[in-house]
Amino acid sequence: MSTETPLPHDPIPTVRGPVAAAELGVTLAHEHLFVLSSEFQSNFPHLWDREAGVREAVRQLAQAYTAGVRTLVDMTVLGQGRDIGLVRAVAEHTPVNIVLATGVYSVDGIPLFARFRGPGAAIEADDPLIELLLRDVTTGIGDSTVRAGLVKFACERTPPDAAAHRMAAVVAEVHRQTGVPVVVHCDPFEGNGLQLVRILDKEGVAAGSVVVAHAGDSADLDGLRALADTGCVLGYDRYGMTPFAPDEQRNATLAALVRAGHSAQLLVSQDHPVHIDYLTAEQRERTYPGWSYVHLFERVLPMLLKEPGIDEEIVRTLLVDNPRRLLSRIAAPRPTTDHRTEAGHAA
Repeated sequence: MSTETPLPHDPIPTVRGPVAAAELGVTLAHEHLFVLSSEFQSNFPHLWDREAGVREAVRQLAQAYTAGVRTLVDMTVLGQGRDIGLVRAVAEHTPVNIVLATGVYSVDGIPLFARFRGPGAAIEADDPLIELLLRDVTTGIGDSTVRAGLVKFACERTPPDAAAHRMAAVVAEVHRQTGVPVVVHCDPFEGNGLQLVRILDKEGVAAGSVVVAHAGDSADLDGLRALADTGCVLGYDRYGMTPFAPDEQRNATLAALVRAGHSAQLLVSQDHPVHIDYLTAEQRERTYPGWSYVHLFERVLPMLLKEPGIDEEIVRTLLVDNPRRLLSRIAAPRPTTDHRTEAGHAA
């Protein structure tokens, strides 16, 4: 296995081609275009109109562009219906840069494709996922030359199980060979993010190159501080998904982390898909009213700017500087924290 860490990456791969890091602009670091159950979609095509879906995605991205968004990171990976043809159809009709991810999203950790072969499996072998994910980063996704800029896996088990350890080893090898940051979908309510950062660290991924997605759902400020103290990046990436956490709670804990010296380790986004077939349109609207690519700009940022310690410079750090550094494959700087200052402020 390679242990060499590549140099910072510039330009950044996007669906339409490489873009200079300096040109990324305001970036939504964790969104989706389409989240689909591929077998259901292919066997029951009446469930969704693909062409209408593309038009709706172009419309919503136009709204985002008007709000100032210049780049969107589509975190849809294997297990979530990633479809390069669909994404390219959207990219042809929007000025927004679209960066893609590779990786695996499976509630059981390992997809059936690889469950029975690989390290510790029934058939002991090299892990087949490594070669596939590396191909996405170095050659291109599917039959395209569109390369992925991040690698992702999911773990909702507390403590992380054997599947999480195996996937951590897979993404760590992809990171070692390419330098792409690692994004891990965690369970913020059980608080397994800290354990996942430690597992990745043992696999050779420095905390500054790890994004703990959805960490900002947690209301446990002490737990969030402990996670941030590792040096990892915390995803405040579900704004608008109020059943998980209200915007006001997210803003309060985010601002507390900023005041404690962690502003370079925070990403804000919405985890919003144009279409997700897990819910009907009516169920989605009832559950997540107002959820969109522009929710941050219309509702969240005006409230966030009222929090002590938050100003326009911090907002730029969250939406421009931090995602640009991440996509450039540069680890977040080690935090210089002073929780006594924050505690004194809170008092």
